[in-house]
Amino acid sequence: MRKMGEGGRNQFEADDSMREPQEAKSPTRKKLSTAPPRRRVPVQKNGAVKLPADIIKKLGARPGGKLEIIEDRGHVEIRPNIHSLARVYIEPTSRCNLTCRTCIRNTWTEPLGDMSIETFDKIVVQLRRFDHFESVMFGGFGEPTAHSSILNMLGKIKSLNVGVEMTTNGTLLNEAMLEGLFKNRLDVLWVSFDGTESESYQSIRDGASFQSVVSSLRALQKMNARSRHPIRLGISFVVLKRNISDLKNMDELARAVGADKVLVSNVLPYSEEMEKEMLCLLTLSMDTFTFASPKTEISLPRLDVTPFTRDTLFRLLQGYENLTLMGNKIFAETRSCRFIRDRATFIRWDGKVSPCMGLLHSYKTYLYGNERRIRSYSPGDINQKTLYEIWNSREYRKFRDKMRKFDFSPCHVCGGCSLLETNDEDCYGNAFPACGGCLWAQGVIQCP
Repeated sequence: MRKMGEGGRNQFEADDSMREPQEAKSPTRKKLSTAPPRRRVPVQKNGAVKLPADIIKKLGARPGGKLEIIEDRGHVEIRPNIHSLARVYIEPTSRCNLTCRTCIRNTWTEPLGDMSIETFDKIVVQLRRFDHFESVMFGGFGEPTAHSSILNMLGKIKSLNVGVEMTTNGTLLNEAMLEGLFKNRLDVLWVSFDGTESESYQSIRDGASFQSVVSSLRALQKMNARSRHPIRLGISFVVLKRNISDLKNMDELARAVGADKVLVSNVLPYSEEMEKEMLCLLTLSMDTFTFASPKTEISLPRLDVTPFTRDTLFRLLQGYENLTLMGNKIFAETRSCRFIRDRATFIRWDGKVSPCMGLLHSYKTYLYGNERRIRSYSPGDINQKTLYEIWNSREYRKFRDKMRKFDFSPCHVCGGCSLLETNDEDCYGNAFPACGGCLWAQGVIQCP
């Protein structure tokens, strides 16, 4: 699969999965700017600032709502109104055509099923009531393309004039499926790759063919070159001890298949074996010192990463929470629910609504040898109430406010209390669902 190119660089060979016909030109991947877009808005005589309509929508700003303002290092950040729905995750099915080693479904006792067309059509109708609604992600814990009506579902959501994304293992992206994605104007496709070579990939994704998925994505590239509505491609990578070396080659794979973004996540440790594959246990254990005196801030300039600087930079990065790069924080915010910040909700295949990926289903996780049983949580079912009623219910609003504060005990680093065995309650007095042990909230697990 790989060979040494000029200058000793590793390059992907133009094998059958990546070789273009001689008469065809290789599609050009659009170069994306890393700088955020900037605008100028006028300040009125009374000091009021009039924001563009699309920014107001992104903030979920509406009469009676509240925006959160954070001041830090001379910058002012305005965070959206968390009670304004912007993004919906729809799980078309909990079934999957693969048996990946990294999948939490290996421990499930739940019945598997597909979302009925009746339930889905209710979602489409009900989404029209939300003024600040922006996008839908087809995902969850199953394989969306395994649903017989997935293309029809995509088209119905796209008719709402919102962004549509889908995550997939890529194994069912045959010609008909790809043509259907273009016909129904999918905006973003996320494909799971847990390896950059056949051997490592197929050792994790049992039943999948690396070459076949790569070939499908090369076909997607060619179709993108001809389409007036190209589909952006992203890669999801679950990093383990066994595949960490593949990560250094991920940019080459991304370029070969036309992806412009790679999202890396740790594995969700559903067994003691998977816990041993994790690469974040030391990072998590550092949270034990959360309440200790803060370290002195160290602001670094741009530095060469060489064998000469490696040891020093490695030592500094072990305590990265006090590091900045030219005043920009290196560490990410933890003990915070990204799904609440993103104003998202999840709808399971059976119609049950859940606030996040971590509470969508029931499962087990292991940390430091301790088993934790996670019970799913749903504030409502769209087959019984409308999504508008569920989202605006007192229970759901109270839950979102609670997540914004995130005043939970740090169950992800604690080993001395029987309360960590479940998410039913914690030692701070929080009742179900107690989210202190959530690995999404701790920045360990990422989802598109």
